[in-house]
Amino acid sequence: MKLIERTQYLQRLVDVIGTPDIKVITGIRRSGKSKLLEALKFYVEKNIGGSNVIHINFNLPETEQLKTHTALYE
Repeated sequence: MKLIERTQYLQRLVDVIGTPDIKVITGIRRSGKSKLLEALKFYVEKNIGGSNVIHINFNLPETEQLKTHTALYE
């Protein structure tokens, strides 16, 4: 499957980095929300020094123990 780059959506997210507002990404299933966040993660890691990005895929078996707020906090 070919990945379609959503540069316009990515740029909109980049433009609001650093604002105190909560950002919400919505869309129908399989519309590219996760890929957009992945692109944002790579942008931040590459362009913003000292960034601290944590990526957790809750669909993987090895993250099963992180599904409670207490475990995730710890």
